[in-house]
Amino acid sequence: MAQHRAIVIGTGFGGAVSACRLAQAGFAVTVLERGRRYDQAVPEFPQGPPDQWLWKKTGGMYDVRPIDQMRVVQSAAYGGGSLIYANVHLRAPADVFARGWPEGYSREVLDPYYDLVAYMLDVQPITRSPGGAPPKTRQMVEALSRLERGGQSFYPPLAINFSDDPTLRPNKFGVLQGGCVDCGECTLGCRHRARNTLDMNYLPLAERAGAVMRTQCEVELIEPLSGAEGQRYRVTYRDHGRGGQVLSEEAEHVFVCGGALNSTELLLRCREAGAMRQLSEQLGAGYSGNGDMLALGFDVAAPFEPDRGPPITVGVVYARPGGRDAGWFLIEDGGFPKELWPILRLARPHTHWRSPMFTALHRRWTATAEPPTADVIDEIVEAASKQPPPPVTPEEMRHTAVFLVMGRDLANGRIELVKGDRKLSVRWDVASNLLLYSVAERLAQDIVTQLRGNYAVSPLWRFAHLPITVHSLGGCRMGDSAADGVTSGLGEVFNYPNLFVLDGSILPAATGVNPSHTIAAVAERNIEQIIRRITGQEGWTAPERAHATPYADPLTAIAIPTEGTSPPRHTGLGLMFRERLAGSWESRAEGAAAGRAAPRRVRLRLRITISYLARFISDPAHPAVVTGTVFAEGLTARRTAIKEGVWNLFAAGGTGPDREIRYVLPFYGDGGRRFTLRGARVFRSRGVAALWRMWREGAALPFRIQEGDDEQGRVVGEGMTRLRAIDVVHLLLSFRVPGGRILPDKTRAVFGFLAFFFRALFQIARGR
Repeated sequence: MAQHRAIVIGTGFGGAVSACRLAQAGFAVTVLERGRRYDQAVPEFPQGPPDQWLWKKTGGMYDVRPIDQMRVVQSAAYGGGSLIYANVHLRAPADVFARGWPEGYSREVLDPYYDLVAYMLDVQPITRSPGGAPPKTRQMVEALSRLERGGQSFYPPLAINFSDDPTLRPNKFGVLQGGCVDCGECTLGCRHRARNTLDMNYLPLAERAGAVMRTQCEVELIEPLSGAEGQRYRVTYRDHGRGGQVLSEEAEHVFVCGGALNSTELLLRCREAGAMRQLSEQLGAGYSGNGDMLALGFDVAAPFEPDRGPPITVGVVYARPGGRDAGWFLIEDGGFPKELWPILRLARPHTHWRSPMFTALHRRWTATAEPPTADVIDEIVEAASKQPPPPVTPEEMRHTAVFLVMGRDLANGRIELVKGDRKLSVRWDVASNLLLYSVAERLAQDIVTQLRGNYAVSPLWRFAHLPITVHSLGGCRMGDSAADGVTSGLGEVFNYPNLFVLDGSILPAATGVNPSHTIAAVAERNIEQIIRRITGQEGWTAPERAHATPYADPLTAIAIPTEGTSPPRHTGLGLMFRERLAGSWESRAEGAAAGRAAPRRVRLRLRITISYLARFISDPAHPAVVTGTVFAEGLTARRTAIKEGVWNLFAAGGTGPDREIRYVLPFYGDGGRRFTLRGARVFRSRGVAALWRMWREGAALPFRIQEGDDEQGRVVGEGMTRLRAIDVVHLLLSFRVPGGRILPDKTRAVFGFLAFFFRALFQIARGR
């Protein structure tokens, strides 16, 4: 009987499980991984500035992708995300599987596979560490106790070898490992080989069983082939280790395991190239950032020591009935090595965009520049990543706390290729997920207050309302048919037999917890059934399953009160409203050629979203996110969506008392060209007696349209819109309050915003 051939793309949690089990079942397995190996006895991890770790710079293990409405961090390495994640293995609660998952899935069904993964990765909590809990663990536990949330706190299982012996010794799979020395470098790769990453278990077992590992090989195309031997697939890849040589492999069975973003992008490009025209229309839908959010506390009273011990050691559950979006999330303590300090210090709460820190990192900044857009913040972060790490831990860093949020967002994003330049895009509706983010911020602020620190969020969220996720999910989600999913409950791609996707992209919804454990457990379940189907061996199981015993998941033991956990002490409400502006614009090119260009219509339909009203008012930038549409005659045939829009209320235009309401509205024109509409409604000091005149002047919005995202980009045209009286009425009637569950809350938010607005208006009029 001929040996079954399989190609596995990727070595993350789905790919490592698939390669291991297929090889153990006797398949001829070839594994293609775009990253390099770091599994030497003394791993050759890069040293120095963070930019030396980047995939796009040096082929490093960190692949940071600034994609439209989401900033994504993922891995490119042998072992996938296990090399950079925080080691946490939590099970998704039972109610996660009650909505959106295909038939046959439940927590009860997955529990034996969770147990198997727990055995393979030898998970255990920080309480098993012979060195004891690090300072940040103790401080977090004490803060939660003072907040009366000790009953919902937990110690997550960690895939770490907690041994007080750093000597390299064979683990139960015969791979050399050392013990954890609390160096705090987990997310940069463990030089002591103490983390139970996938190159310590699944992947070496796969190689031992005959799997061929080919690293630095990036897959570009999958093509179905038909012949006398039945359905086969050709996988074309670029071998970066051989100077970019393009090669191909063929096999009857292909497993796409590149991660949610990469697997979805690969299939989208296969469809674009005409190789897979029958892929479901659901391809790209159901994207989730797993509710990820980064919060920080600067200048906390006692040393938090974020660079000691594992990055995550303790967490707390927030659960409230009656709300899917904000009803369930986790907050976990965080840690980071000193190499990342030049980047994280940018989040200090009082860092203004004109501060010396920002100016030094972004040389073309001027005293009158507009607040930073998402692209400018990306440039600033990139500049900070080039700074060498401090030789020793700075005292300021020792007193900095980090918190990681994961929650059940709506999984209503979409991954797609942008028309024209075909770049990857993620459409993410911040507004519909705003309640989750807002409540999580408030609870994080409660914890920071208990630590007597100053609360902060990432600059991308503060200035541009852009989430950062390290847990991309969805895009190739499972379903019961091609009408509601891309893959079956086994991960098999509809209309393409024996083409499977086994990674986070097939999860139909956010897990609300660190998702690696669920990704691996689903892969174990599916690969077992796939092997049984292909080989006809109905009783086949993983050899290690006989050794796996039930593991007590800490979340399962937490008792949530019937009425839910208590709400955050910090009161925080968001605000959304709509604004309509209409006017005209003139093309510069046509004006230069004809002496005067004919005016063209322009219409703006904007939705302005403030995630956390109290922070919006206290922040001198007063930033909000803008979604909606732009119609610019001659550039867009119809209304087109705004990408990463930013709105700033009463921003300073210089050193005087005048203030501006600024609009930065990126959009795509016909043919996929990217433009940005920039404008400002200016309010000049006229005295209280001339308040009406000041308002009439401020109702006008002069703007320019530029190519690309750069503030210095070529100006395409200029124009003017105006806020009419009927538009003001429409605006006032459009107020909505995410997070406001009762009328007094909603009233307080709306009147709080209006009071701030008119108070600021009077101060401008009086020249203050």
